Amino acid sequence: MARFRPAQRQRSRYMLFTGIIATIFLYTYLSTDTLSSPAYDTKYYTRQSSNRPPKSPIPRSSIQIQFDFKAKGNGGGDAAKAQAVVDVMKRTFWKYKLRAWGMDEITPITGGYQNTRNGWAATIVDTLTTTALMGLEEEFLLELNYTINGIDFALAQGLVDPFETTIRYLGAMVSTVDLIEEGVVRRNLVTPVQRDSLIEKAVRLANLLGPSFDSPTGLIWPRVNFTSGQGCIESDGEKPYPDLTDPVIGPARAGSNYLENKVLSKLTGDVKYVRNATRAWAPLVWNKNPEAMPGLIDSPISIITGAPIEKHRSWGAGHDSYYEYLIKAYLLSPRDRHARKYRDRWLQAVESTMKHLAVRGLPAAGEKKGKVFLSQFRNGWLLNEMGHLTCFAGGNILLGGKILGRQDIIQLGLDIIDTCHHTYISTATRIGPESFAWLPEAPTKATYQPEGEGQRLQQEKMGMWISDARWMLRPETVESYFYAYRITGDPIYQEWAWDAFTSIVKASTAESGYAEIRDVTHPPGPDNQNDKTESFWGGQ
Repeated sequence: MARFRPAQRQRSRYMLFTGIIATIFLYTYLSTDTLSSPAYDTKYYTRQSSNRPPKSPIPRSSIQIQFDFKAKGNGGGDAAKAQAVVDVMKRTFWKYKLRAWGMDEITPITGGYQNTRNGWAATIVDTLTTTALMGLEEEFLLELNYTINGIDFALAQGLVDPFETTIRYLGAMVSTVDLIEEGVVRRNLVTPVQRDSLIEKAVRLANLLGPSFDSPTGLIWPRVNFTSGQGCIESDGEKPYPDLTDPVIGPARAGSNYLENKVLSKLTGDVKYVRNATRAWAPLVWNKNPEAMPGLIDSPISIITGAPIEKHRSWGAGHDSYYEYLIKAYLLSPRDRHARKYRDRWLQAVESTMKHLAVRGLPAAGEKKGKVFLSQFRNGWLLNEMGHLTCFAGGNILLGGKILGRQDIIQLGLDIIDTCHHTYISTATRIGPESFAWLPEAPTKATYQPEGEGQRLQQEKMGMWISDARWMLRPETVESYFYAYRITGDPIYQEWAWDAFTSIVKASTAESGYAEIRDVTHPPGPDNQNDKTESFWGGQ
């Protein structure tokens, strides 16, 4: 069977997680007493459970997510490790400032730049929340001033991708306002005029994105032309299905609008933003198409008819942040009239995942039990391959399990996090690959088999094999460590995060920043790097 590889993408950013640098900083320094919850035991999960969520929305103030660190006497951090993380962010900023200021990305090996996100200085906007969170006031004010005064969103280089623009630009701006208003940014550092100007900039961008919601179904267009003010299909060469007449999208594009626009409506008092975002994922939340695995959406989906053109179900690229946003929408606004629906649809998806997609692999040499992986389903085939992007699911499933009081779901999240950690410590760089595959305990379910002696040896030694050895500066695994530490209080996740950080710095440091890794199975070094740094390196 031909191997299906979805287009590369980067996931959403709003509120409940930050980028890889900022996440490790949160581990090592910041206080952990903002939301307390008791410790709990997590020994196992069952694939089928009669436990149901509460019948009424839980008031936000009563949702206790975090471990009670202060009660256990371990609420402090490690200042030296925190400073090491801050130093990497400072180097990231000043190398970019020197070589690529005002451009979307720096090329970290050659010291040049690229404009891949319409030329709006993606690195500046996307890292606003990181410099704010770390207290890098000089860097933050430089970024804030450029965002307010140096960017004209009406001037776009090429067609605009609403998905990437929402999560990198709009999400960054509304999140920054949140950090200002919640006192994370030092009082009086940002003037009321600057704060209001940042909101105005976010409103300007959201209004320009408005036509992307104008489709017969409400599902968002894959591109929008800011010059003509119309939603449109991708340019030639970017279309995932070139022979199709209808524009199609995955669930992630439909779903990754709600959090950002909900907050923008709150900040402005204008409900049109959240109405657009609600309509954009309504065909999935209130799905009229049959669901063979309840809650798991078939895709890609025609934005003209609302019907899927294939039966592809996954927590990976093209699907991921739809599921991520469902539980976070409930957490953000539990009294919203649709909050229970969002919660219940997330729960449906997770229960179907436990029944159909969560698969234990064969154990590695010397181990008694294999790891738990998340498969994909595509047109009748169960695909035993998982991507780095999917490693976000461990933290998201853990978060939802904690909110709903579901021990089986909590354990599934922890199992996935353990698997993703295993992919990191099994390579020469101690960094996880872009994608990996495994042999399930039930061999009849294995669509893919190891190819060549190298992959067969990896399967025997690691209980999996690497199908794409690149590392693209992705944060999903460390993001899930963050959730695991904050929810369980177990310091092992701090140790895992620090190990990932030191390994990443060793392998990715380049003359003008931090570079992608060509092959995580090869030793670190300049000849094992690609000359690219996406904005989410410092800012997701």
